[in-house]
Amino acid sequence: MSYILLARKPGDIQVVEATSANSQVSELTKNQVLDWVSEYGAVLFRGFDTSIEAFSSLVKTVSTRVTLDPARNHATDSAQLVDAGTDKVGLHLENGNAPILPHLAWFYCKKAAKHGSQTTYCDGNAVWPTLNKAAQNLFAGQRIKYARCLPEKLWKKYTHSELDGIKSPEDVTFSHLQILGNKVDGQKFTLLESDDVYSEFSVWAVRKSLFSDTTGFSNSLLGPSFNYEKPMITMENDDPIPDAIWQHIEQQTDKQTRNIEWQDHDIVLLDNTRVMHGRREIIDTDRELYNALSYVA
Repeated sequence: MSYILLARKPGDIQVVEATSANSQVSELTKNQVLDWVSEYGAVLFRGFDTSIEAFSSLVKTVSTRVTLDPARNHATDSAQLVDAGTDKVGLHLENGNAPILPHLAWFYCKKAAKHGSQTTYCDGNAVWPTLNKAAQNLFAGQRIKYARCLPEKLWKKYTHSELDGIKSPEDVTFSHLQILGNKVDGQKFTLLESDDVYSEFSVWAVRKSLFSDTTGFSNSLLGPSFNYEKPMITMENDDPIPDAIWQHIEQQTDKQTRNIEWQDHDIVLLDNTRVMHGRREIIDTDRELYNALSYVA
């Protein structure tokens, strides 16, 4: 065995540590990796002999399909640079306000920051029981809605990455985007005269993990909008979310939030249907972090 599982506290990431400097992530099997993410939600692979190529290979081994964020720079056909500015980033599921939610969110740290700049994570399963009755009743009773405009370039690149059989983003039409939207209950797209698209997406803030039969407060209510227009977030009936509820969920998620103290060549895998992630302010801009998004079905 080329690894050991380190002891963890409830809510902490599970560390899978290599037993020698020559341990390869390619030795890990798909079933092992999926078992760990099913049980813990967040897994850190540390001390393995890794590279961006080895990271990409692991992603493909575990996944049935890989997708990419069209607004980011791509390092390989399955990995992209994390380059969303330097400000603090709130907790979110990756692409959590888009119609198709990736099942897994992967990260590869080629070069760690010398100080600060940590990635954060928060298990939605741990948050949900801590919410008060007012919040639980609100989010269990009605979906939330994200509304925003999507520039033509981005919605075409996104559709190209999510639909098979389209040669390039330039070949994407609004009809293709409608096909994508029709696959998802709660998604509505409207083509504007500018060829940008107005999107309204209603989704539950409380969901069951794809990998385990557990319910969590797992969403993108507190998330970023660095590469996109900031969405207007309301309840599905257009009622605003009360200020007291916003303050409460910020307080409760903050109590459950942990830091990933990156080391060079670390790989992290998150159940993107359960565990939200974010970022502390980037102090050391010399860090080099990549991510990938994938599906298992």
